[in-house]
Amino acid sequence: MSSKHPRVVEIVERVRIDVIGGAADTAKEIVRAIKSLAQDSLAETPEQLAGEVEEAVIDILRVMPTLAPPLNALHRVMGQMEIASEAGASVKELQETIIQAVDTFLDWSAHSIERVAVYGAELIKNGDVIFTYSMSSSVWKVFSLAKSHGKSFEVIVTESRPANEGMWTVDEMLKIDIPVSVSIDACIGDLVAGADLVFVGADAISSHGFSLCKVGTYPAALVAKAHGVPFYIAADTLKFDTTSLLGLAPKIDPIHRHEVIGEKYPQDVRVVGRIFDQTPPSLVDAIITEIGLLHPTACVMVMWNMKLSERLKNLLPAFTKGTL
Repeated sequence: MSSKHPRVVEIVERVRIDVIGGAADTAKEIVRAIKSLAQDSLAETPEQLAGEVEEAVIDILRVMPTLAPPLNALHRVMGQMEIASEAGASVKELQETIIQAVDTFLDWSAHSIERVAVYGAELIKNGDVIFTYSMSSSVWKVFSLAKSHGKSFEVIVTESRPANEGMWTVDEMLKIDIPVSVSIDACIGDLVAGADLVFVGADAISSHGFSLCKVGTYPAALVAKAHGVPFYIAADTLKFDTTSLLGLAPKIDPIHRHEVIGEKYPQDVRVVGRIFDQTPPSLVDAIITEIGLLHPTACVMVMWNMKLSERLKNLLPAFTKGTL
């Protein structure tokens, strides 16, 4: 079978139209699709199976912005596939290796988010007003655990245009009975200045300590710094962008015309800007990871020890330039 496996076709479309949610959830869906491909493959040789996996990965990368979790998840799965291939694995053994690699990753991911929540919840005190931005399953876990520990606090979030992911956070806070208020992004200056803490998620942390987050995070961090409000990013090490070790710039999608003005104005009225911005390490108090709180510039030490897939590394230059 080729990369046109139904689960791969489905995940390509879901990534393309951006309906999955956070980067960690995207990683999980992608590797589950690779697992289904491996399980159902009719490949006659190990090389053919590895080629099918690579073809599927190329299809996914063509529609995906730079999201560290999916890339790191693929590094883990493809890296194990390469080790097995080099050891002379049969087709069946290679299938089992891929399936096991996916299952191991999913178990690790669930555990790592729980550890992030433990460290993050310790930072919250009774009576805190916490500003957050956009949506992040890691941040939600922090809030949920703090709530389960009996802490009383409130959350403020803004829309996070375009796409209004901040409203997803409103829904999640209502589910776990945490007081939540919502506002427009233009009120970030006042709202962050009046908060006790800021918690946000990230899509990627680079080797030089910059955090790639939903556009609007950088202004929130600037306001927090100006007013002495602690600014934390909840992100397990899956969010560490190993492509930055290769000197590759992130692939960031532009804000689309239909998300701002639709067809109301002529084409010479351009829509500018990108859907992610980059927050410098000087504005971040700590990255809350499953191994503890790290300064952004310390994250590179963890990246140095992360195993990278050679097949995926070879695809990344074209991926980041949009020429794959």
